[in-house]
Amino acid sequence: MSASTSSGTPGRSGGLAVVTMVRGDALFLDIWARYWRRFVPAASMVVVLDGPQDALPPACDGCQVLTLPPVAAFDGFDRARWAFLSHLASALSARFEAVLLTDVDEIVVLDPRAGDDPAAYILGRAEEVINPFAMEIVHRIDLEPAFDPARPVLAQRRYGRINASYCKPCITRGPIRWSMGGHQSDHGALHLSPDLYLLHLRYLDLGILRARQALRRGRIAEGSGDVAGHGWSKSADAMEGFLQSFVDKGAPEENGLDFGWQRGRIARSFHYDAAQAMWRRGTLTNRRTYTLPERFAGLF
Repeated sequence: MSASTSSGTPGRSGGLAVVTMVRGDALFLDIWARYWRRFVPAASMVVVLDGPQDALPPACDGCQVLTLPPVAAFDGFDRARWAFLSHLASALSARFEAVLLTDVDEIVVLDPRAGDDPAAYILGRAEEVINPFAMEIVHRIDLEPAFDPARPVLAQRRYGRINASYCKPCITRGPIRWSMGGHQSDHGALHLSPDLYLLHLRYLDLGILRARQALRRGRIAEGSGDVAGHGWSKSADAMEGFLQSFVDKGAPEENGLDFGWQRGRIARSFHYDAAQAMWRRGTLTNRRTYTLPERFAGLF
């Protein structure tokens, strides 16, 4: 599949910019970069480095790389980080037809029933802001072996759970202000895409999760309190117990990923939070896992 282009809007490049920010996480950066360079030119891929990093994966060759000066953790660090990312995406929207910004462990895919090019699909939509439907890919430790980075992700991981918090307003055609984590925004309309899915890879593998969580706990220990989201403070053992809870809940269910009543509940929960000047969705999550349909297996 070739990188997508569009006739665009005067003053804009006519394409899609994809953006992420990373500190370490070379595995997830490699997955992210190899995926997106199939659909957009490398020059439309923006990688923000939170301080100098080791050598980047070869898939990042030709990407726009912005290296920020390192800073010690401080209270409110992640809120400040997302304020920066909001400004960056808003600025890019003046030159690109659309901007997609995710954490490095999040991949936005297009349901193969709707096409094979997520960039072209996004550029063909008219909505100002798009929220993909979200699934967290879960390592079913009772059914799947350790993850092999040399093999495609969805050839090894076939189970996920719904988490409405990750139905993020991550695709924008104009200026936007995101909450910490990018979970909410100041955009007052919800378009929950019927065809785009944000696949959160944090729980991809038990061993990777334990190691990553230890690094995150060390990172927030540099601060004195409100450094990042509460998920960063959980122990590696707690993460293993979390994955075990999916086993305890029962066998994965077959669904087809339509999720009609769940989509309706998410849409009905959309409301304005005056205190934070943000539009929010309610939570919707549990320990039930669903099997990804076979049509998704070759996406990345």
